[in-house]
Amino acid sequence: MGSSEAIAAVACFWLLVAAGICAAATPYIGQIPPGFEASQMEWVDHNGRFLLSNNSAFALSFYTAVDVKTFVLVVIHVNSSKVVWTANRGKLISDSDKFVFGNDGNVHLQTESGLAWSTDTAGKKAKAMVLQNSGNLALIGDDSEGILWQSFSHPTDTLLPGQEFTEGMMLKSFPNPNDLSVYLEIKSGDLVLYGGYKTPQIYWSIRNDSRRTNASVSGKVHSVSLLSNSWNFYDQNKAFLWQFIFSESSNPDDFWAAILGSDGSITFNNLRRGKLVTAESTKIPQNSCSVPEYCEPYNICYFDNRCQCPPPLSSRFRCKPQTLSACSESDKVDLFYVGEKLDYFAIPYVAPVLKTNLDVCKEACRGNCSCNILFFDNSTGKCFMFEDIGNYLRSDPGTNGYVSYMKISIKG
Repeated sequence: MGSSEAIAAVACFWLLVAAGICAAATPYIGQIPPGFEASQMEWVDHNGRFLLSNNSAFALSFYTAVDVKTFVLVVIHVNSSKVVWTANRGKLISDSDKFVFGNDGNVHLQTESGLAWSTDTAGKKAKAMVLQNSGNLALIGDDSEGILWQSFSHPTDTLLPGQEFTEGMMLKSFPNPNDLSVYLEIKSGDLVLYGGYKTPQIYWSIRNDSRRTNASVSGKVHSVSLLSNSWNFYDQNKAFLWQFIFSESSNPDDFWAAILGSDGSITFNNLRRGKLVTAESTKIPQNSCSVPEYCEPYNICYFDNRCQCPPPLSSRFRCKPQTLSACSESDKVDLFYVGEKLDYFAIPYVAPVLKTNLDVCKEACRGNCSCNILFFDNSTGKCFMFEDIGNYLRSDPGTNGYVSYMKISIKG
């Protein structure tokens, strides 16, 4: 190749590069129209972000999962890099899978094997998908239809200011190392947190939290909203019930997020602080030992952040008990003494199975397929039974607590 040809080739190369740069897509601002499609690989130069809110505070983005080759569709708060909503948490997608805003009104994630997520709005007259300045992703219909679907009505693990959390909605945490998720819901007029065991176990409720204001006011919770530095609770008629103040700061520019973590606690984070954001010291529940698995199951949690294996379990099972007995006619079972002066987070939220003596409580557990752990209060005769448990708690000073036994299989 001659020098003139080489120069021409180089010039051609840079022209092609320049053309590619010019042709590169830039994120949409505010909204996207029907017929829009996108994949992660097409938006890799923008960190997967293809739609920004008008104020540029939020982005709709393909976000890298734990495996860098798989992705989730998220709404992300740009300055803090906090994910505030996730579409396909349970079904990850590849870099070539498509986000599709169909002309039929449905928005979905299309993979080779089917749908990973959908708004289920096919047949609706959708005219735009809008990322609002509040962080709400909304599918807008024509003037008569209004909002057809919105992320604020389908939260994942985060609540934002202006987002009304109502009866029938749910927050679900990412699973902890033992694959346990925790949930936030409004149940029977109360806002509760519970662990996702075979039989769900409540470990916190707003009614039982002494930090709420207007505690003397009675009523049933129907909705909850973040407003400034507090969580506000309303009944079905939108009458104000209580307030949970989580920060001393009442700066109107603060932008708070309530996040349900895999550790089982709800923390309050001021996203206005950007990358420097840290959780407020006030959290729900306040005591770390009051979540299901701050310590490993069967360990005792005490002093808010200490863990210890009960000596009987340590000496025999190294605190990793054998698989608890399943119910079958061939099973021979016994009850193994775990300890006394113990407590458990779920006991305040369940009724005792029996009110009797310890021997009757133990015999009832032996014959109950759903009883693998029992707690007995010697002072009241109350007998509690559980199929699964998280960590034990040390009983409060000055109280007797409970004696606990574990069902084990006997090799016969």
